Amino acid sequence: MKKMLSLVLSLLLISVSLAQIEVVDDLNRKIQFQNPPQRIVSLAPSITETLFSLGLGDRVVGVTRYCNYPPEAKKKQVIGGVVDPNYELIVSLNPDLIIMTVEGNTKESFERLSGLGFKIFVTNPRNFDGIFKTMLDIGKICAVEERAKFLVDSLKGELERIEKPKNKPKIFVLLSLNPLMTAGKNTFINEIIERAGGVNIGGRSNQNYPIFNREEILRENPDILILTDITLDKDELLKNFPEWKHLKAVKENRIFKIDPDIILRPSPRVVLATKIISQLIKKF
Repeated sequence: MKKMLSLVLSLLLISVSLAQIEVVDDLNRKIQFQNPPQRIVSLAPSITETLFSLGLGDRVVGVTRYCNYPPEAKKKQVIGGVVDPNYELIVSLNPDLIIMTVEGNTKESFERLSGLGFKIFVTNPRNFDGIFKTMLDIGKICAVEERAKFLVDSLKGELERIEKPKNKPKIFVLLSLNPLMTAGKNTFINEIIERAGGVNIGGRSNQNYPIFNREEILRENPDILILTDITLDKDELLKNFPEWKHLKAVKENRIFKIDPDIILRPSPRVVLATKIISQLIKKF
């Protein structure tokens, strides 16, 4: 009996030692780590921002060419783009963790890197809770759970302190000029607008990124237009859609540009994006 108990205990200890850290990613895959990863490759700018915000920049060994924030990220080895990573270069970096996103990275990249035997954690944040979950998951994987929890709590506190306006202006976020694409209800961009105190015109669509036609925008008549292409301006808009001169946003000169890196990345900076739009609404 003692031998049996001793054997069971030994097996339990072995099991614990083989999987000291266990997390479930956004593909519902269970991933186990014996030790916290020390060599991480990030395959998306939002992931890179999250890693650095958690104080894990020293563990990042590879990033994409689009990973430009914080500035320190630009000093890291570039392993290609979001959709076209250099697999040979990634192999040479010998990472013990690769972090990918569903929206951005490709299934081909996932399968190729999985086939090479790398441990991959996949994120798919659709809203603020998903962004915070990603931060907490990475914190757990990298054994900085308390730091991650503190950061998430701090960001939630900042959101709670944003004052809601009395009036809720209708906002159209222009993600693409041709076609006229915006953010739908099931996106973190929609949540940014709502938490800032606005009404997202695209929020009536269940599609993540619905396409509108120019007449629909006229009917919706937004109070505020937000441009995510910093090369666009009022003149360019009216050149493409001269009838938009009748929109409230155009007549009252409420066309604003927001850095796409801030508003389009599911990273800790979504709180900053919310604050920026909140300030724009206060001027309404």
